[in-house]
Amino acid sequence: MRSLMPDARRIAASYLTSTGRSNDARTVLAGSGDDYVEVRVALQALSEIAARVGRAERALACYADESFWEADCAEASLAFHDHGEIARSALAGKELYALHRD
Repeated sequence: MRSLMPDARRIAASYLTSTGRSNDARTVLAGSGDDYVEVRVALQALSEIAARVGRAERALACYADESFWEADCAEASLAFHDHGEIARSALAGKELYALHRD
């Protein structure tokens, strides 16, 4: 996974600029202001969003996998037993979808 810090810096710098703190914004963009609260807040928010999107993408990948749906008989397919549990788990912040792949 790529670092979220460059995006956090850009977000924080944009905020700092909008509040008239252009010098602080330049410091942040230069990478010398990672201890600024604005950078820390932006990084935390981005981390939470990235985790949520990651769970959703992994759940979708399970549903997109043809083997999830295929089996010699319907009752043998993972989809037959799932009933949306992978999606509900991902939305609830859990990684339960991984149990279906073992």
